[in-house]
Amino acid sequence: MSLFRQLWIMIILATLVAFAGSFIVSVYTARGYLEQQLFTQSNDNASSLALSMSQQSKDPATIELNVAALFDTGHFELIRFSDNHGKTVVERTNNDKADDVPNWFVKTFPLQIAFGKAQVSDGWKQAGTITVVAHSRFAYQALWEGAMRLFVWIIGAGLVCGAGLQILLNWVKKPITQMVEQAEAISERRFITIPEPRYKELKSVVNAMNTMVSRVKTMFSEQAARIDALRSEANRDPLTQLPNRNFFMGRLSQTLEDDEAAPSGILLIMRLHNLADVNRRLGRERADQFLQMAAGQLASLTGQEPDRLVARLNGADFALLAPGLDRQQGLDLAKELHQGLAELRSHDLTDADDLAAIGIATYQHNDSISQLLSGTDQALAQAESSGANGTGHVSSANANRALPAQDWQPLLQKAFKNHSFELASFPAILIDGQPLHRELLLRLRHPESNELLTAGTFMPFISRLGLSNTLDLESVRLACGELKLHEAQLAINLEAKSIADEQFIEELLAILSQHKGATHRLWFEVNEFGFRDEITALANFAQKIRPLGCKVGIKHFGRHFGSIPQLYELQLDYLKIDGSFIQGIDQHPGNQNLVKAIIGIASGHDILTIAERVQTKGEWDMLKTLGINGLSGPIASKPLN
Repeated sequence: MSLFRQLWIMIILATLVAFAGSFIVSVYTARGYLEQQLFTQSNDNASSLALSMSQQSKDPATIELNVAALFDTGHFELIRFSDNHGKTVVERTNNDKADDVPNWFVKTFPLQIAFGKAQVSDGWKQAGTITVVAHSRFAYQALWEGAMRLFVWIIGAGLVCGAGLQILLNWVKKPITQMVEQAEAISERRFITIPEPRYKELKSVVNAMNTMVSRVKTMFSEQAARIDALRSEANRDPLTQLPNRNFFMGRLSQTLEDDEAAPSGILLIMRLHNLADVNRRLGRERADQFLQMAAGQLASLTGQEPDRLVARLNGADFALLAPGLDRQQGLDLAKELHQGLAELRSHDLTDADDLAAIGIATYQHNDSISQLLSGTDQALAQAESSGANGTGHVSSANANRALPAQDWQPLLQKAFKNHSFELASFPAILIDGQPLHRELLLRLRHPESNELLTAGTFMPFISRLGLSNTLDLESVRLACGELKLHEAQLAINLEAKSIADEQFIEELLAILSQHKGATHRLWFEVNEFGFRDEITALANFAQKIRPLGCKVGIKHFGRHFGSIPQLYELQLDYLKIDGSFIQGIDQHPGNQNLVKAIIGIASGHDILTIAERVQTKGEWDMLKTLGINGLSGPIASKPLN
C-alpha cells in the first residue's frame, strides 16, 4: 500500500472519529437541553392547571373540562388528575410519534422527560394531584434536524479539507515522484538530477540524491578519463599522438582477416630522411616540431573515413592503412603527401631537400602480414632508388579484378528483390567456454558467377547508394528466420545511420513484434565509431527495443582514438573490446591495464565485456585473469580445455 493511500485512510478515519465524537457530544448536549425544557414546560403547565382548578368547582364535569381545555391547547403526551387516593379521575393521552424521525434514532437517543406535578386545593384541603408530561415529538424532530445539519456540515467541511489536502499532497508528491524516477534511472544506469523542492524535509533528501548522482557521474567520468590515459600510454606515440606500432599491427591483422572489412586496399609507408642530421643542425625542438607536422600531414589524408588508420611505426617510419583504395588512389595520396611535406620545407621547419620516401603496397583479403610488409619494403626501396622524394609501389600477388562500380547498383537491387543475401556466423563464448551467442555476417551470392561475396566487398556500395537501412532490415528478417530453426542467441550488426532513423526503428519493431516469443535471443550491436555522433540515438534505440528483451551493445569498443564514451549515458548490455588491444595482450602490460580498466567501469554498469579476435591460449588465460566475461575470434571456434 502506498504512503499516500495510507495517509488518506488515516485522514478519513480521523474525520470519521471527529464526526462521531462531535455528533455524539452535540446530540447528547441537545438532548439534555430539550429534556430540561420539556420538564419545565410540563411543570409550568401542571402548576397553572392546578391553580386554575383550585379556584373552581371540583365536580367531575368541571375537572374534565379544565383538563380537556389544556390538553387541546398544547402538545402533551399525558394530563392526568388523580384524587387523594391516587385514583385517576380524568386522563388525556397522545402517543403520536414524529413522522420524519427514524425509529433507530429515537431508540438510540431516547428523551427522558420528568413528570410535572402540582397539587389541586379545595379550600384548606387537598383535592387531588395534576400530572403533566410534555410531548417529545417536536423535541425529537428538532434533535434529528440538528444532527443532520451537523452531519452535512462535517461532511462538507471534510470534502473541502480533503480537496485542499489532495492539492497539498500533489505538491508534495511531485518531488517524491521525481525522486522515484531518479532512483529508477539510477537502477537503469542513467544519472539525472532533479530540482530542489520547497519542503524542508524533502529538500535534504533531494540534495543528497543529487549529490550522489553528481559524484557517481564524476567518478565514471574520471574512470573514462583514466581509460583514455591508459590507452594513450599503451597505444599512442608520445610525440605525435598517433597510434604506435603495436596498435597498428593489431588493426592491420584484423583488416586482412576480417570478412566485414573491405576486400582490398593499400598500405602506405612514409620514411622521413636524415632525421639525425636535422636534429643536429636545427636542434631537438625543431626536429620534434617537424615530426609532428609531418605526422599531421599524413593524418590529414584519412579525411572522414573511419576505417583509415595512421600510425608511427618507429622513429622515421609512418604508416597509412586505407581499406578500399586501389593503386592509383594510393599514388594520388602519395603525391598529395609529398606536396604537404614540401610546404613544411617552405616554412623552414626543415632545411633538407630530400624529405621522405613513400612506398605503397596494395593488398587483398587474407594476404599475410609478412607478405604485405615485404611488399612495402620493396616499394620503399623503389622510392629511395628513384631519387629525392620518390614514390614506389608494389601490387598484391593475389590481386584480382573487382566488379566495376557501375555494376553494383543493379546487382544490389536485384539481390534485395530476390532475397539473395545469406547468413554466415562465428561464435562468441563465455570465458569458461560455454556458448554466448553467434555473431551473424551477411554474404551475397553473385547471380552469375555464384561466388559468395563477403560483407566487406559490397558494404561500401551499400553505404554509397544509401541502402544501409534496407540491408539492416534484411539482416533482421534473416535472423528472425534463424530464431525459428535454432535456439541459439544471435548478434546482428546495425549501422549507426539506421538506428538514428525513426522510420527504420518503426519497421524494425514491426518485424520483431511478429517474433515476440524469441526476440529475447537477439543482440543488436553498433560499431563504436559510428555511434559517436549518435549517442542520443543509441540510447533512444536501446530504450525502444529493450521491452522486447533484446540486448544492445557496442562492437570494436576503443578502436578509434578519441574520448571514451560516457557509458552511463547509454543503456547498454555488453561491450566488445576491439581486437587491437587483445592481440598479444599476454605480452603487453599496457593493454592489460587498459582492458582491466574497461572491465572495471563496465562491470560497475552491469555491462558484459567480450574480447574480440582472441587467437591464442595465452591471450585467453590473461583475459580470464583480467575478469573478462566472454571472447570471440579464431580460438572461440575451437574452445580450449
